[in-house]
Amino acid sequence: MSLIGLWLESLLTPCPRYLRRMGFLREQLAIEARYQRNRASWEPHLASSRAAILAAVDSCTQHRTALILGGGLINDVPLAELAGRFQQVVLADILHLPRNRRRAEATAPNITCLDFDCTGAVEKLYQASNGLDDEPAIALFRQASPTLPAALASGCDLTVSVNLASQLGYLPAKWLEKGRPRNEEFSLHLRRAAALRHLEWLQGLPGVRLLIGDRALVVRGLDESEVEREVILGEGDLECPCDTWVWRFAPAPEWDRRHHLELEVGAYVWGGSGLSVG
Repeated sequence: MSLIGLWLESLLTPCPRYLRRMGFLREQLAIEARYQRNRASWEPHLASSRAAILAAVDSCTQHRTALILGGGLINDVPLAELAGRFQQVVLADILHLPRNRRRAEATAPNITCLDFDCTGAVEKLYQASNGLDDEPAIALFRQASPTLPAALASGCDLTVSVNLASQLGYLPAKWLEKGRPRNEEFSLHLRRAAALRHLEWLQGLPGVRLLIGDRALVVRGLDESEVEREVILGEGDLECPCDTWVWRFAPAPEWDRRHHLELEVGAYVWGGSGLSVG
């Protein structure tokens, strides 16, 4: 899509004002554009995500509702297969681009898109302003309680958090950093608080739960040497994953002409031996 096309889509996409101001619409459009530029390097990750979801489906004893958290971009979700196995498939994300909503809902009549903030804190944060002090901002995400519609919360036989946990605090942290100077480790602490709260919240949901998320962000040189590593959720937070893979999110020169940006991803099944919150 051209720059003019992206600009028009941004203008025409229904989106609450606070999400626009905090950069959520711009980020979704940017991720879609990055996917289009890097399909080949993304496909192994997307295929692994879809396979992990289908494996989790086989663990379900009932097949009423599948809830996909972070499902707004849909490329990592096996939509048709889920629609064929469940009575209802709900794609929950903080916003949905109209083209993705149309594509999802055209796949099968039992697929719906739900606007849902998986942190339960974004609108409250905006109302508090980006001048909020570091600790109250972090506490907001640490203590948040997202609320699903009652019928959905009680009827989920499969809930998948797909490539979401470590990203929940990313845009809020960037927005807060525009409001006032922050501690050097502020962004990491807020993103970690949001990710840990997400895991705790998942623990309270019924049925089979699958977490697909990055364990580390790695910067690599063109010679594949590791230059830098950032960990949001470490070994003390998660048990051994049931599957792992590497997602080359931004191959050179996408992010930097001398470096690749990649994510080490793990799949964790909750309710058995796959996931624990530390």
